[in-house]
Amino acid sequence: MHPDDTAPPLAAAPDRRKTWRAPAETSDAAAADTGVRGALGGSRLFEQPAYRAEAEAFLHFVEAAGPVAVEIGFDHGMRLLELARTQPEVRWLGLEVREARVLAVAPHCPPNCHVWRADARTVFRVLMPPARVSRVDVLFPTPWWDEGKRDKRLLLTPAFVADLARSLAPSGVVHVATDVGPYFTHVEALFAAWRAAPEPPPVGVLSRRERVCRRDGLPVWRGTWSPP
Repeated sequence: MHPDDTAPPLAAAPDRRKTWRAPAETSDAAAADTGVRGALGGSRLFEQPAYRAEAEAFLHFVEAAGPVAVEIGFDHGMRLLELARTQPEVRWLGLEVREARVLAVAPHCPPNCHVWRADARTVFRVLMPPARVSRVDVLFPTPWWDEGKRDKRLLLTPAFVADLARSLAPSGVVHVATDVGPYFTHVEALFAAWRAAPEPPPVGVLSRRERVCRRDGLPVWRGTWSPP
């Protein structure tokens, strides 16, 4: 008999989508005192002269007439571009931390679309005008499987939700989708005091992650809320 024939079967690897856990919460007051932990370039990046022009271009875009909508983490940008083309009355802002994605999408943006390599947490904390945004889409945010990175980089936290509340118009909405069930449970708790709102109409172009979920039959959790 081969020695391996007597070995017990290997245990199946745990499904990390089911075992994901939210990091320990940090109070909003503490977050405000220390800036945005783990922010790309530091949460005071756009105070630096070298980056001030980027901040001014952003402000020029969002302060112009018309409703402002934001897609955070637009990836390849096909969905964002479709929204901008089909809703020319809306000023669509795309925020993405990966420079290559921004450089690839920027040449294709119509006049009502602006893409920026910036950490959304910094943008909403220190730059976004109050009550200016009508819609924020957060589709399949990175769950950060590494717990050390999750603690510093997770997007949807109490502090960020407070910044969203300040930036959204009274009738504005936040739409979230994820294929990580425990992450959505965490999100529901964050928005528990907000008002449930209708989900935005479907878009003809799906994000890359949504296509993967459909292909692989993965469940997707969605929620849409308005400020309390």
